[in-house]
Amino acid sequence: MTTFVYLNPSLAHHGVLPDAAALLEALPNARHCSDAASLVTALKQAGAGDTFLHLHGAFIERAAWAAVTGFIQRGGGLISIGRNAFTRLDSNTLYEQAALFRDLDIHEIMAVDASSATHIAAGDTYGWLEEFRHLLQPDAATDGFVLMPTRHKDQPQDSGSAGPMDARIYPLLRACDAQGLTVASPVVMIERLRGPAAGSRQIFINTTPDARFWADGGTVLLRQLAEHTAAGVTEWWIKPDFACYEPGETPTLTLQGEALGAACQSPWQISLQITHNAAVVWHDTFVLALVDGLMNRRITLPLTVKPGLYRLSATLTCGSDTIQQEQGFWGRDEALLRAGAPLKPGKDYFERNGQPMPIVGMTYMASDVHRKFLQLPNAATWDADMATLAGMGVNYLRTGIWSAWRHAMFVDGHSNEALLRAIDAFILTAASHGLETCFTFFAFTPEAWEGSNPWLDPRSRAAQKRFLRAVASRHTQTTYVHWDLINEPSLFDPARIFVGPRTLGDPHEINAFRHWLQQREPDITVWQARWDVSPAQMPDWNAVLPPQPEDVGFNNTEILPKQHGIWLDYSLFTQAMHAEWAADLAGTLRAITPQLMVCVGQDEALGQQRPHPFFYAAAVDYTTVHSWWLNDALAWDSLFSKTPGKPSLIQETGIMHVERPDGRSRRSEAELMTLLERKYAYAYTSGNAGAVQWIWNINYHMDNINESHIGACRADGSLKPEAMVTPRFGRFFANLPLALADRTLPEAAVIYPFSNDYSNRRSALDATQQLARSCFFELGLPLRAVSDLDLSSLFVDVPKLILLPCPHNLHTSTWRTLEQLLAQHDLTVLLTGPATLDEYWRPTTRAGFSNARVRNLSREETLQLGDQTLRASFGGEAIGRLSSGAQNHAGAELVEIRSGKGRILWCPLPLELNLRTDTLEAVYRKAMDTSGVSAPWQWHEVTPVGVFLQKQAFANGALWIAVSETSQDAALTWVDAATQRIYRTVLAAGRALLLATDASGNILRTLADQPVTCD
Repeated sequence: MTTFVYLNPSLAHHGVLPDAAALLEALPNARHCSDAASLVTALKQAGAGDTFLHLHGAFIERAAWAAVTGFIQRGGGLISIGRNAFTRLDSNTLYEQAALFRDLDIHEIMAVDASSATHIAAGDTYGWLEEFRHLLQPDAATDGFVLMPTRHKDQPQDSGSAGPMDARIYPLLRACDAQGLTVASPVVMIERLRGPAAGSRQIFINTTPDARFWADGGTVLLRQLAEHTAAGVTEWWIKPDFACYEPGETPTLTLQGEALGAACQSPWQISLQITHNAAVVWHDTFVLALVDGLMNRRITLPLTVKPGLYRLSATLTCGSDTIQQEQGFWGRDEALLRAGAPLKPGKDYFERNGQPMPIVGMTYMASDVHRKFLQLPNAATWDADMATLAGMGVNYLRTGIWSAWRHAMFVDGHSNEALLRAIDAFILTAASHGLETCFTFFAFTPEAWEGSNPWLDPRSRAAQKRFLRAVASRHTQTTYVHWDLINEPSLFDPARIFVGPRTLGDPHEINAFRHWLQQREPDITVWQARWDVSPAQMPDWNAVLPPQPEDVGFNNTEILPKQHGIWLDYSLFTQAMHAEWAADLAGTLRAITPQLMVCVGQDEALGQQRPHPFFYAAAVDYTTVHSWWLNDALAWDSLFSKTPGKPSLIQETGIMHVERPDGRSRRSEAELMTLLERKYAYAYTSGNAGAVQWIWNINYHMDNINESHIGACRADGSLKPEAMVTPRFGRFFANLPLALADRTLPEAAVIYPFSNDYSNRRSALDATQQLARSCFFELGLPLRAVSDLDLSSLFVDVPKLILLPCPHNLHTSTWRTLEQLLAQHDLTVLLTGPATLDEYWRPTTRAGFSNARVRNLSREETLQLGDQTLRASFGGEAIGRLSSGAQNHAGAELVEIRSGKGRILWCPLPLELNLRTDTLEAVYRKAMDTSGVSAPWQWHEVTPVGVFLQKQAFANGALWIAVSETSQDAALTWVDAATQRIYRTVLAAGRALLLATDASGNILRTLADQPVTCD
């Protein structure tokens, strides 16, 4: 077992190199390679059991690289010292090359700021380097690895499938802050378990060595590390048969080890200890010898299980290798499960024991096996992680099953008992820390089992209910759990998710579509007229089929004739079927656990023609949105997910990985933190109930770059800066003395035009996003949102102003309901764009618009607003896709049309879709003046650019939320219209501020104690 020391005096390096002679003398069986040729020769003859010691950090000679990667793929060991390992070929290379470290399945190397660290600690699993902690400066800059060691899926048909656990990364030395949290891992070890390089240990010392490092024992450190890399990998598992036992049962477990590559072939010394309620209840020591590279022992513990968590500690030793492992299992604790009161939905916020509970949440599966946490449960790992999360102020955990449902219930009606008990153990662990568990049953599309359509086939539906019952029936009295039916659903085709309605074309869907249409209108000739198809094309109901998107004319230029009007009705049909599915499965759960909430975890489906909360809100206890992609429309996300009378939760929020043109990460870790802080802040705007971050641990056991990057903790377990966002919000909302159950509703409402959004000429997304930005950022106007197909809430809490932005094809029922509302109440409706098109884009007559018509837009238009003539510009494809309303005279003018007790302000131009936002905002100001609506605050002295500020008023105070979307720090000064108090602060670029004030305007607290003054 040889250590090949690569120390080339002509190759560049950072920091100080060790004395070659002293190093070679200190390392047993060392061989010096002084150039690429000697290194290539040595590594070609080497393999498992040998070690390549690389002392040049970022630099490696071009001629040697193939030999290096070949050696590692044969199971050879690696020790690299220096930052940005393997990023530069040769000394004179000007540019980094990610391709080098990606050959080692390291997708990215991120610079890590460890300035908050106060001390160095050894790793938990491998504590070998305790005596070398002094070699590193705790606050020195270091690197973090983004791993991507798998290229496969366990379940190829499932979008959420994990992959094989081909590698693991462990911290050997950790940089910790004053609270003991690990903020960096300057020394890490990657163990390769499967696939190429299996058995290889790769150790990276991601620091720049100086003279002190070598003088104080750096050479001794390398000698010890070389012993460990030479030993290779032995993979150990401690697996209780169940993660949760019933009281009175006898627990059993398996101890399993496998020597990989050149791993230690000697017998292993095993020491096991189990504690319960801090008392040792069992211990044993024994020796396990290898048999064909494997070691297994079945153990029946001499215990009678009692309620509570059992912790198992293991010390495994072979030669110089000592491994510490922790496991755990539960004795089912009914008293714990039944303790406290269930979480309940209020009007805006959740409530427990009658007290509002803003959500500060985290998605969590496991930090060791990630999405396989129910197949390979470890209650001790869960307990440690959940203790950390609870200490940060987290009060809500989202988890569940994202793939492999047939492993949970292979035979319809016969669920896997071990998996069910793992779910029980997870809920118990969370409850022991006062954490609410939201358990998700399905993801993207529900499992079909033997059915042909996962949404509509009665056989699939029945199997799904059996699975739900199997889980929920074990928690009929549990308090700290509730149910999420499905994560980010798409209908109907499982192979085409995230892209809008996609038909399967099976008999269940065809019959359901026809039946749904017939319930609305049984006369086929009416549908012929609505969709503009001839009797020859659609002579009877047998000719009605769900459309494929390629058969629909979404573009204003098409090569072949296509369908048009059918797409609106098909989109609405999919919404109805999803709502019916959700109501049906929710009914099953409520029959078993009536005290527990039910939800659907939907992503940014608005604008994607996919299931939206406004359509299925009646089936669930609260609505959700997952704010991932639309970082320019986060306030819009929150506004249009909030349904009247029910909480809306930003149930996933995180930062998707984005790349530069060269494939490297675009954002630094500091930038990730500030973006997440902004996303958190927006999650409490417009009456939303809180935020749940995705996810606690990066998941590098997936063939997915995003999952390898996304998470609060790095692959090595250390906390990224973004992990500190959660405790800031946790501290702010803890026991916040505001009457959150009594929010004052905004006086202005906006109608989302789904009839346009679900048509084949969509513009609602862009129109409503511009509306939100103008109202929130420029006018300070708070809003509430409703669907154009359900205005019932406006009759209960009547607004003064309703904004209807560019609906174009305005639904007949929407217009009729607006007329009823105006007949009863003195309010103002602002309508922009054409007023006389129905939902199928057909001209129609409407009261008050007898002289109105529709015309094509020009690139440049003018609008007469009183005595002002304002410009509107429509760029890009607008003049080919959009239309304008028109009056008898040539020019467009904002006109007031009396209707009942109220009025309609009509701007014929689709202003939200024009390029001149000053004209749009002038019209909005006119509408505010006409309706008597005013902003609840005003900027004082200076109006900042790119700053969102919103006041949410409650009976005893207010919650203020400010978000900077600018690159410059901003001095903010504003006046509260209600109290006339003046507030001053400086908001850092890209950051967020939360401020709570009492009824008199006095400051109660700020986010992270940010200084704010009040006059």
